[in-house]
Amino acid sequence: MATSTPTFWQTFVGIGHNAPMRRALPLLLVVLVTGVVGCAEKQVVNVKRRPKLYRSIISLSPSTTEIILSDADSSAVKGRTQSCDWPPSMVNRVPIVAGVKPYYEVIQKIKPDLIVFDPTLYSKADIEKIKSSTGADTFEFHVDTLDEFIQRAQDLGSTVASEMRFNDYINRIITEKGAASGGKFSVIPKTAIIMPGPGNTGMIAGTDSFLADIVKISGGELVGPKGKLFVPLNAESLVSVNPDVIIVPGTKSDMSGYTTIMSDPRFASTTAIKSKRVGVVDSDTLLRQGQRIDVLIKAVHRLIAPPGN
Repeated sequence: MATSTPTFWQTFVGIGHNAPMRRALPLLLVVLVTGVVGCAEKQVVNVKRRPKLYRSIISLSPSTTEIILSDADSSAVKGRTQSCDWPPSMVNRVPIVAGVKPYYEVIQKIKPDLIVFDPTLYSKADIEKIKSSTGADTFEFHVDTLDEFIQRAQDLGSTVASEMRFNDYINRIITEKGAASGGKFSVIPKTAIIMPGPGNTGMIAGTDSFLADIVKISGGELVGPKGKLFVPLNAESLVSVNPDVIIVPGTKSDMSGYTTIMSDPRFASTTAIKSKRVGVVDSDTLLRQGQRIDVLIKAVHRLIAPPGN
């Protein structure tokens, strides 16, 4: 099947935002106003003492690396994984301390006091080995819904002493969530999120995943097999659910995922292919629970909105 040049609607969804921000109160500060007598007003400010200030943080997740570097004291980040690559202006100065497995000796030399990790990337045994050899505290970051992400991001902001900046980011997410869920489509678009692989292989986002929640918030329904992560793609099953929209990861310089899906004869009968409703979202934005969730919501909502909406 010959492929056509993607239209503007189908092309890469750029990174950036102009969403308005609402400044939230710092999570740590509690103001109690008491005792108004006559013309006198007494104000008591109670500040909760922070149990520990972390000055040496290792992030074992590309998602948390980009969040902490963007919204906390970046100088405190002393280690990252080989896959951490954003924001580019900051990440390259941070030493690599993990590939497929953590580099235990390198981490021990750094002597971190906090390790932030994603349990889907490194096992509990890996983390315990690092913790026992360094005495570091740990912070687990992995979520399945947007509400869980917001809560966990608030917790991380408090942990790394950056409540104000984390709240600014969270408010951008809340703004985009409100914009995406503000109106309902007359027909709920059935949406599949696919990572094409070599040959006839590929992976598809499970219907219990974080991306499923983003699609739901954006007015659509994620279709595919059950699962909280990506699972192997079955072509016959995809054709049977007949998605209206297919979203694939890509970059401005790499549209191979789009080309693969559009040219695969197995999917030619689906509504998404026949109507050319195959959209591309920046790979890292789509696949990470990181610092660009607001951009992800906006991109997904734009791509699944039926023509004319």
